[in-house]
Amino acid sequence: LCFCSRERFTVDGVLSYTPESPALAALFLLLLFALKSLSVFVYSGILYMASGILFPLPIAIALNVAGTVVMVSLPYWLGRKLGKDAADGILEKYPKAAALRRMRTGRELPLSFITRAINILPSDILSLYMGATGISYPRYLAGSLLGMALSLVTFPIMGMNITEPASPWFWASIVIQVLVSVFFIGGYWLCSRKKRREEEL
Repeated sequence: LCFCSRERFTVDGVLSYTPESPALAALFLLLLFALKSLSVFVYSGILYMASGILFPLPIAIALNVAGTVVMVSLPYWLGRKLGKDAADGILEKYPKAAALRRMRTGRELPLSFITRAINILPSDILSLYMGATGISYPRYLAGSLLGMALSLVTFPIMGMNITEPASPWFWASIVIQVLVSVFFIGGYWLCSRKKRREEEL
């Protein structure tokens, strides 16, 4: 269903189906976050931006936090239910997931944070893997929210200013998002390179 309807999952598409009532609109967005949690075909940034268009910034951020909790929790608990078979399947289908096995050193919160910050895997697949490997849920959730915290703020700001692409707020959000992403990806690459060299020695 999500794959066949993926072209409708745009900011305009979400807004066109959103109820006019603020309460119903919030519930509808949370439902979309739940749907996104079980499908790699929906981009979470669309929902973050839509909340910024529909609500004032503080409410949009709070709604995004709640939606993110739903989005990262459902596949996590599904992974916990499926267990080792799910983890092995992910490692087989997504070679990048092997890096998670190497990175896991018992520091579950930092691991959850960095994997979200650098987007090492699609969000739903990462959540499924974390649950399947038995990582502590409170540490996983805290790390995930910290790793995605910037997007929870910058995307609704983009949404609020989407009709004015020349707005400094719009461009500042994009630049900050890109710079922070590059910083974390670069840091991860340097650390991985250093670790490989140490292993070779």
